[in-house]
Amino acid sequence: MTSRDTIPIGTRKSALAIAQAVQVQSALEKLNPTKTFPLLRMSTTGDNIQGQPLSSIGTTAVFTRELEASLEKKECHMLVHSLKDVPTQIKPGFVIGAMMKREEPNDVIVMRPGEFKELKNFGEGDVIGTSSVRRASQIRRLCPGVQVKDVRGNVNTRLAKLDAPDSPYTCLLLAAAGLQRLNFDHRITTKLPPSVMLHAVGQGSIAIECRSDDTEMLELIKPLDHLPTRLRCEAERCVMRILEGGCSVPIGVWTEFEVPSSAGSAESEATGEAASENVSTLRLRALVSSLDGADIAEAEAVAEVNGSVELAVELGRKVASLLLERGADKILEKVLRDRHATLLPAGTGEEQKIKGWEV
Repeated sequence: MTSRDTIPIGTRKSALAIAQAVQVQSALEKLNPTKTFPLLRMSTTGDNIQGQPLSSIGTTAVFTRELEASLEKKECHMLVHSLKDVPTQIKPGFVIGAMMKREEPNDVIVMRPGEFKELKNFGEGDVIGTSSVRRASQIRRLCPGVQVKDVRGNVNTRLAKLDAPDSPYTCLLLAAAGLQRLNFDHRITTKLPPSVMLHAVGQGSIAIECRSDDTEMLELIKPLDHLPTRLRCEAERCVMRILEGGCSVPIGVWTEFEVPSSAGSAESEATGEAASENVSTLRLRALVSSLDGADIAEAEAVAEVNGSVELAVELGRKVASLLLERGADKILEKVLRDRHATLLPAGTGEEQKIKGWEV
């Protein structure tokens, strides 16, 4: 048990980041009623560049760099992140000490209140709002003819842009987990299963980062680490690490534990987690797509991981190797060459640079 009575938690200032930090704060207070866990709110590079593309300043650690500097100076003793914002190569001296139980990792369609349209009916004239090149590339492949338009800002800002009377957007593509954590479940029009869209690496999971030599903090947060989530996310992160991808590269994944034949599959389809939390057999699917969705490399593998992080990572390594054999490296090379391509077709007068910002 740590001897520190006041343990500051570092977090970004956005409403979603605060909601996630409060979730960690509440869990720790329940486990440690004699201690306090104040929140230290900070702005990051990614928060401060609303008016310019992330690609113009690089896409590595833009949501974590300033927080890690504070952790290094011991202004706080742990950091709370959306796991998908955390680089796959952790800065030396730091470690993800806990990955909390994953919420739904699926992406969703959000339309204006009272409106509904099936995905198969999207096409010419429809404008899809997203700042994720992963979502943009997959939706272009699914719905030829749609126009993809960049939309920036926090969740409230994006919803306001969608709902505005002069809004150009037919719908937004967002993460289910972010909406749920902000109590915007009612705004979800349609959840997209993995048969339709693969999600971002680590999407839906909250990561708690500590200094690697801070054994007291690592012990304190250990009860919050959820093994099924860690196994899935470590496998996913291995794929991205080998492919050297980041939040501005269209890599999609899906992981799930094999559901025993006696159990239903509905929960697995929604969360990727077997109803029994069986952590023996893990399935991993992944894809790499060109920006226009025309070229794609896909791979899938299953492995007996038996609760072992090392075996889950090995599964990720296998899937990454299969993707490379199927041309993922050539697709990514072209993506990097075209990283300044627009989310809107050229000539519209409203071109926006691709930005690696996902919610």
